[in-house]
Amino acid sequence: MEIQIQRESSRCRQCSQPFTNDQKHYSRLKLSENVFVREDFCEECWPSSLANQAGDAFYSHWETRYRDPAAAKATPETQYMPLLKLFYEAIAGGMPADEPLAYVCALILRRQKVFRFVREEKEGDAKENILVFHDRYHDVQVKVVDPNISEAQFREVKQKLEAHLSQKDSANER
Repeated sequence: MEIQIQRESSRCRQCSQPFTNDQKHYSRLKLSENVFVREDFCEECWPSSLANQAGDAFYSHWETRYRDPAAAKATPETQYMPLLKLFYEAIAGGMPADEPLAYVCALILRRQKVFRFVREEKEGDAKENILVFHDRYHDVQVKVVDPNISEAQFREVKQKLEAHLSQKDSANER
């Protein structure tokens, strides 16, 4: 059985007001003729939508925040530049000691939607996995070795990141 659920709507189902970026709203799934139907409601219309469901039981509901795609693209690149610069410095070094830092930076940049995961691959007889990401700001693909970092390496990377980013923050405050 294949289940398909529509994407989040950009406006309230009941009052048709558009959602603003990061606006809290409610979504629910109804089962209608063996098909899931998603409905999104603003905070003001949610209580009345529950009262006016006219016997239609809904399958699930949740609270969420609207993410405007235009606002995501408008995020200033400078916000991510210190981390991007650190990432590219780590991979340019080409040293195995830099691999954990590059890997963690790539994962953070992926979480922030600066990088998009493309694929995982192995090169030759290498035992390491290589993660391929697309850098949306520079429009390039980058390869990052998955170094299977230990707890101690992770703590070291965390300290490097905190030190590097706090230096950037103090330089920006001047």
